[in-house]
Amino acid sequence: MKSVLLLAASIIFLSFSALAQTSSEEINVKINHIAISVTNLQESEHFYRDILGLKQIPEPFGLGIHAWFDIGFAELHVIEMAEERREHSISSHLCFSVKDMDAFIATLAEHDITYYDFEENPGQMTLRPDGVSQIYITDPDGYWVEINDDF
Repeated sequence: MKSVLLLAASIIFLSFSALAQTSSEEINVKINHIAISVTNLQESEHFYRDILGLKQIPEPFGLGIHAWFDIGFAELHVIEMAEERREHSISSHLCFSVKDMDAFIATLAEHDITYYDFEENPGQMTLRPDGVSQIYITDPDGYWVEINDDF
């Protein structure tokens, strides 16, 4: 996950660097995808498609180790290449917004998935100063995923 965040931070940095250039030639940069490495593609595919509700999209490789998802502004590429599952910091996370937090929490309960607040207290929700509610869950490989109602 650290590599995902480092990649995202690099892309953002490049975007701002491109904007700051004084050349008359404009350089446009946008995020295309985020890739995570997992140990079991089927488990991760189920999590991102059936629990989070992401729309799965075709992937061009056909090797049986990729699952691609539309995340609105870009794509999430899930790749079965990790050798082991690792613990990750909650501060390194993907974030998705939902229209109905209560319905999403009900879906988690149906699948026996525990959610946490930012301090990792089970079954608790974080309320940001701007009024946005947040919960955190982990995917099958321990990557943290924030769910908020800032839809």
